Amino acid sequence: MERHDMSTDPAQRTPDPNEEILYSRSAAPSPEPIVTAPVAPRPRRSLAGPLLAVTLVASTVAGGLVGGLAASQWLAPSGTSKPAIATEAPATSPSSPSEVAATTGAGATVASSVYARVNGSVVHLAVSGSASGRGNGSGFVVSDRGYILTNQHVVAGARTILARFSTGETRPATVVGTDRGNDLALLQVELPAGVAAVTLGDSDEVEPGELAIAIGSPFGLDQTVTQGIISAVGRTWQPSGQPMRRDLIQTDAPINPGNSGGPLLNADGEVIGVNSMIESPVEGSVGIGFAVAINVAKDLLPELQTGAQNEPVWLGISGIAIDQDIADDLGLGTPRGVLVASVIANGPAAKAGVRGGDPESGDIPRGGDVIVALDGVAVASVPDISSRLRGRKPGDTVTLTILRDGERIDLRVTLEVWPAETN
Repeated sequence: MERHDMSTDPAQRTPDPNEEILYSRSAAPSPEPIVTAPVAPRPRRSLAGPLLAVTLVASTVAGGLVGGLAASQWLAPSGTSKPAIATEAPATSPSSPSEVAATTGAGATVASSVYARVNGSVVHLAVSGSASGRGNGSGFVVSDRGYILTNQHVVAGARTILARFSTGETRPATVVGTDRGNDLALLQVELPAGVAAVTLGDSDEVEPGELAIAIGSPFGLDQTVTQGIISAVGRTWQPSGQPMRRDLIQTDAPINPGNSGGPLLNADGEVIGVNSMIESPVEGSVGIGFAVAINVAKDLLPELQTGAQNEPVWLGISGIAIDQDIADDLGLGTPRGVLVASVIANGPAAKAGVRGGDPESGDIPRGGDVIVALDGVAVASVPDISSRLRGRKPGDTVTLTILRDGERIDLRVTLEVWPAETN
């Protein structure tokens, strides 16, 4: 039985005097139900305490943490004959790690070669504002027109953003477009002379075991480079109270608070991901980091250039995937579907009449509706529901087919923006 907890507020540790870091507490394996409106399956853990899904920006922002590949509002890009951001590698790009190393001398490592090639395009972001406090993050130049890609949670609520380049030069940055569901933001600055854009790779070609290199500003230490491998691809993960994120790249390259928004690179110096968060019991890297796949960003860049402010949607329920044991225990007529454990007051599902279970009836709340289909397509798990919500925008209406007291009922639910904070 898989459970996912999304009902807690983001938790903060006591800030270091020099760094103010916001951490979002991950779901722990407990009898608490899982909130859905996208909820991700979590692996069982033997640790006594809950692990933390740590947002990798040094900040005091209370909301707007790590986003995900939940259902987002996708705005149609305006008609431009030629995109401002190149997404293909130039023909002269090195094609192997040895070729990359050869560009900087016989004694160079792959990591040092990639660093020498890309470092000038990576920026340290100093963020301040009445909502976000003061914080640090990372970003990288994706266009000679001054576009910088970073995480949405790095700049959420910011009043001012200052980009510092490897030369020490600084430039004020403005937010052009954001996608909170995918935790991406596009900024623009006036580039210093000689700063080039990175090369965006193809994250669909990334394989586990390949070299992974991260450059960024962990704990405000800008121009830091670390190395590891690609641990997995296509990961689904969900910080507590935030949208589910899909198609993530997992790496053991050390990344820490402040790395958010920086590039994850392959051995050829191509960006394959945008570093976003870590899973850790110690509020620092333990070798489990996640990056937004660069192909997700490439698909969104034309929209972000037009000023898109994409928002994820939610249903506002908690749910538990039904298996045969649960069906037998609760006397349900089906071993497939999602049992509604609870419904968020005044949320979309509550307004549509969806019913949750009795929280006093045991570890698995009894009496809740069982969702068996969304828009006529069968669902067997919370991730199934999340997948069906992808591409939807606030105001869209979906049909939930539920079982209630043995009766099959269709309920129309109008989707709403996922709140910045989920209580």
